[in-house]
Amino acid sequence: MYPRRHSLVIGMFTAIIGTASHAATNDVQALLVEQGQYWQNRADAQRAAEAWEKVLRMDPNQVDALYGMGLSSLKQNKPEQARQYLARLQALSPRPWRAAQLEQDIALAQASNIALLEEARRLVDSGQRDEATEVFRKLFAGRTPSGQVGREYYNNLAFNPAAWPEARKGLERLQRENPNDPVLALFLAKQLVRREDTRALGIRDLAKLSTRADIGGDADESWRLALVWTGPPNAAQVPLFEEFLKAHPDDQEIRTLLDKGRSQSATTGRPVAWQADPLVARGLQALEKNDPAGAEQAFAARLKNKADDPDALGGLGVVRQQQNRLSEAEQLLNRAIANGGARWKPALANVRYWALLQQARDQATAQPAKARESIAQAMRLNPKGIEAHLTLADIQAQAGELEAAQGSYRQVLAVQPGNALAVQGLATVLAQSGRNDEALRLLDSLTPAQQAGMGGARLRALRSAQAAKMAEQRGDVRAAQQALMQAVKDDPDNVWTRFDLARLYLKTGEPDQARDLIDRYLKDHPQDVDALYTSALLSVEMEQWDAAQAAISRIPVGRRTAAINELADQITLNAQLRLATAIARRGQRQEALALLDRLQPTASRSPDGMAALASAYVDSGDPQRAQAMMEEALNRTPNPSADLMLQYANLLLKTGNDTQVDSILRDLKNRQMSVATRKRFDDVLYRYRIRQADQLREGGNLAAAYDTLAPALASRPGDVEAVSALARMYVSNGDNAKAFELYKPLLKSRPNDPLILLNAADAAVLAGDKSYADKALQQFMALKNYDPQSLTEAARIYRSMGQSAQATQLLRKAVDIEQTESQRSLIARGGSTSVAANPFADRGQRNQLGRTSIDEIPLPAKTLLQPGPALAAANPFAAPGTLNAGVEQTSSARRALDDLLQERSGYVTQGVTIRSNDSESGLSKMTDIETPLEVNIPVGENRLAVRVTPVSINAGSVGSDAAERFGGGGPSADGIGSQRDKGVGLGVAYARPDEGLKADLGTTPIGFLYSTVAGGVSVDRPLPGNPNMRYGVNLSRRAVTDSVTSFAGTTDKRTDQSWGGVTANGGRGQLSYDDQVVGAYGYGSWHKLLGHNVESNSRAELGGGVYWYLQNALDSKLTLGVSATGLSFDNNQDFFTYGHGGYFSPQSYFALGIPVSWSQRTERLTYQIKGSVGVQHFQQDAADYFPNDKDLQATSGKRYSGQSKTGVGYSLAAAGEYKFGSAFFLGANLGVDNAQDYRQITGAMYLRYMFEDMNGAMELPVSPYRSPYSN
Repeated sequence: MYPRRHSLVIGMFTAIIGTASHAATNDVQALLVEQGQYWQNRADAQRAAEAWEKVLRMDPNQVDALYGMGLSSLKQNKPEQARQYLARLQALSPRPWRAAQLEQDIALAQASNIALLEEARRLVDSGQRDEATEVFRKLFAGRTPSGQVGREYYNNLAFNPAAWPEARKGLERLQRENPNDPVLALFLAKQLVRREDTRALGIRDLAKLSTRADIGGDADESWRLALVWTGPPNAAQVPLFEEFLKAHPDDQEIRTLLDKGRSQSATTGRPVAWQADPLVARGLQALEKNDPAGAEQAFAARLKNKADDPDALGGLGVVRQQQNRLSEAEQLLNRAIANGGARWKPALANVRYWALLQQARDQATAQPAKARESIAQAMRLNPKGIEAHLTLADIQAQAGELEAAQGSYRQVLAVQPGNALAVQGLATVLAQSGRNDEALRLLDSLTPAQQAGMGGARLRALRSAQAAKMAEQRGDVRAAQQALMQAVKDDPDNVWTRFDLARLYLKTGEPDQARDLIDRYLKDHPQDVDALYTSALLSVEMEQWDAAQAAISRIPVGRRTAAINELADQITLNAQLRLATAIARRGQRQEALALLDRLQPTASRSPDGMAALASAYVDSGDPQRAQAMMEEALNRTPNPSADLMLQYANLLLKTGNDTQVDSILRDLKNRQMSVATRKRFDDVLYRYRIRQADQLREGGNLAAAYDTLAPALASRPGDVEAVSALARMYVSNGDNAKAFELYKPLLKSRPNDPLILLNAADAAVLAGDKSYADKALQQFMALKNYDPQSLTEAARIYRSMGQSAQATQLLRKAVDIEQTESQRSLIARGGSTSVAANPFADRGQRNQLGRTSIDEIPLPAKTLLQPGPALAAANPFAAPGTLNAGVEQTSSARRALDDLLQERSGYVTQGVTIRSNDSESGLSKMTDIETPLEVNIPVGENRLAVRVTPVSINAGSVGSDAAERFGGGGPSADGIGSQRDKGVGLGVAYARPDEGLKADLGTTPIGFLYSTVAGGVSVDRPLPGNPNMRYGVNLSRRAVTDSVTSFAGTTDKRTDQSWGGVTANGGRGQLSYDDQVVGAYGYGSWHKLLGHNVESNSRAELGGGVYWYLQNALDSKLTLGVSATGLSFDNNQDFFTYGHGGYFSPQSYFALGIPVSWSQRTERLTYQIKGSVGVQHFQQDAADYFPNDKDLQATSGKRYSGQSKTGVGYSLAAAGEYKFGSAFFLGANLGVDNAQDYRQITGAMYLRYMFEDMNGAMELPVSPYRSPYSN
């Protein structure tokens, strides 16, 4: 932003034009001198040096050429060479004044002197003129002040009445040395008119200077003001007034003064000096001394006494102009003129000039045509003013018209070669045009005098800022940051450079530094409008809307520009939009949409407002409304601007239409854009990159995902969005510790961002730091974020931490919000709660389907948090009657709550199982009927179960042909009786589901011949860092249920021998992998088999397999695999004489099978069908009839023969579960195992009652209830 002053901006250095005699002659040397001065004044050191070298070949002592070569050497950073030319100048006799000028130029290039000059200028600006004089004198160090800096020194010195003679002498000397320096002449003339004895001389000089194109406006205004100070003229002064009226015949105030002077002279014979009111005089003197506060006080005091005093009104109008309160200034000046103060008309014209320029800047973005018309009006008001050309150049640059802007800036520099604003503007547009080197050359080519005029430190800051732009364009954000840090150090009061650096800090993830950089300046300048404005802008970028509101509210309404007012409107609108979004998240969606509808008139005032409103509609659950709004805006515009298209792209990005976003970005990529539009383009492209990287990550292609994300990371290395995307990649790759380390600084920089809090907590859990996760979740809860999706994700994380109670509480809250919104939606649509479960069965359903059409990509966060359901929901090809539509109509929160309740709900199950085989009656034949009852309840995060299992087993009667192979081995079956038993098994079980831990302790059925303690403990968990892999360990003591003998024990009533009741005691370990595409597993176990009066045995088993998902949908799964099993027992116990266990115990067993499994679910039914076919081979050793009794064995002398068999075996099984109402489940299973000489059939039914209503999806695959003795 540019300072607004009542006078024209004075140029820092002007071209020195050769005398007319040079132009009139054919003197080659004179022409070369003119040529050298021409290029010198246009900052082209190389061409100037070429001309000066030609002059020196003609005349080695030519003063202008020696000075010009010294100056060119300084520009090219060759101080030693400059000193050589200084020595040549000093050797001339008489010594030319150019020698002192070059000596001063060389001295000014030193860092210490640059600092002194800046300090002197600061003191002058603050009104501390005597202190400034002392600093100037230190700077000159005894040298004679020369050039521009000398001009500044003597002008400041002239304000000290005691030093006026020295100042006048110095200014007149400089004028003799530089007769064509108009600024110097203006300074001297202004100082002359300040003193009554030299006022006439000063007035004549100002009259001459008023005709110049460069300073004429300032000279003309000063000329008029000097006549006002003079008052009614005496006879000697009349010509001064008459000359002014020739140039300004319509100036009624000056004419009135002239007439009054003539009248007084005619009446009294002597002039009567015009006396202004003392307060007005004091105010005018304060204005002359650049003391607006003093002037305002004096004028205000006068207006209290006389409210219509024209000079007090006019003077206060000038004060308001200096304060940039142009509207008030115009009103005051109009009142002054209306009350007879015609002398204030030029001041009014000047105010209107500046007001038009301010108006043009305010119109630049939204009304560019009107902005140019305002500039044209300003140029007509003040044809000599360069500020209008500067404003035009600025507006052209802002609109991206870089070539036109360059031309306008160069036009200003042609009149004022050292104009700081033009230099800065030209350097900026050159950089934006990709001509960074040329921009830096422009800055480096400034003469020492021009550099001094801009301020050495300020110039260094400008150069650093250009270097920063170059670094940022090549992607080196850190280098850009370092350059801007240097710029801030050199020019600490430039708040806009601070703002540029603060934005880079945001890019690199250093928000604290960004905030501190602006806040420190604001603390020292609490009333500075630009400081407050940039603070608000930074807060908006950081989404700290309350801080933005606080900063913008501190800017007085009268000092706000159109841009500031636009920002204030944006902040206010955003506050309302955030309120609407928060209302929607609490479940009050209809209220939120109603509020958004009311905000449409406010939002429609600007494209940004419309875009923000559309985004809020998306957040409030109505993306169709948002898209319709933006499309309507586009349709109203035949040629949509790049800004409007990018706003539309941003909305499409939010709603998931990547295809259109890609098309818009490609179309706009090579268009010429303004700085603001290019930033918006970069922002959309940045978010688009992150979204594509997320899509690739979700598809499993991490390498391509990282390549896509890399440019975003490079351009904004510390930005939350890009780093979060990278962290998600590490999570997908199983490197949870790395992801956790990335989230930590993000959470520190954005402690109140709910998504980062949840992601950080999730990564912390996966990395094993549950304490950190718990703190992050507590911080999330403190935000009171009532978005059901966020609550669902927080519940998932709590659940993974084993805090199911907290998860249940959050899910209930999420579901309550959704149900409340559903009811409100029904009422808003004129429906009622008595309609069908799906309230969108007709038109509403079509709307719902439109939101989840197949080509629509889910929002990145939703896809990340619920990847499975989100993908399945987009599948329109689910078989009729499946749960696809039904499941998707249930929200993720409802599904998660149902899943959790299903896991945590207490339940009672009563079942009946029947198992029977076709083996030999009385021996290996087995009919097993069990009626298990289980009560299972949650206890905190754990579960506790009590089991009662009545068991009845029957092997039938021993036939006569089997009598000698039973018990003591007698030849007759008489007295053996039926082999049966019954009992009741008791047990308790404990589980910690979130840790995969289970334990149970009980008995084999009490009432059996042999009853013993049984139970086990197991752990089944995913491997740390790889959720696709699991491991399991199991230690147990279990009954061997192959036969009545092994399970219950038996007695040979012929001999009263009892034996059996075998248990397997040992452990099992397994490892599995499943990525939902392919799975594999492997296991191994070893058990010691012990019984009563039974020979001990040991069993070892190894197995494994692999399977593939031929179908893996949300509601159905089909797998096909290959499995292999190996089994070995130490001895053969497959018989029923005394000492044998009565269980299958081959010394070697191998099976190779091909298993297949199909699972499917509907809304109330889930079922599974599976089978396997393969080849089996086993080998059994020969065995003694009585392995534990040597005497019996010796008496018998019999042995069982060994055998070896190979054959085809198969198995088939089906299981299903059906839900009645919401709490009762009826399940059943049926299976058959068939080998070459063995077949077993099993069947079961059960009824389960859940203490909680189960409204979610059925389990897939189904896990039917089994008896505790179903090994």
